[in-house]
Amino acid sequence: MTRGVEGDCLIEYTVTSAGAVRDPTVVECSSSLFARASLNAVLRFKYKPRVVDGNPIEVPGVRHVITYKLED
Repeated sequence: MTRGVEGDCLIEYTVTSAGAVRDPTVVECSSSLFARASLNAVLRFKYKPRVVDGNPIEVPGVRHVITYKLED
C-alpha cells in the first residue's frame, strides 16, 4: 500500500473432495509482491465439493485471479 502498487495474481490449485485448496501455484503475477499473499489467501478458501454419481471428487486446475487495487 505504501508503494502505491496495484495489480493482480493468477493462482491455480486443486479443490479436494472435502472442499479445501491443495497445491496452489502462481501462474502469473503482475508483481512478485503479491505472490505470497495470494497463495496464503487461496489456502483459506472453502468450496462445496463437486459431486459426481453421489460422490465428492477432486477438481484439479481451478484458477482464480486476485486483484489488488487501492481505493481512491
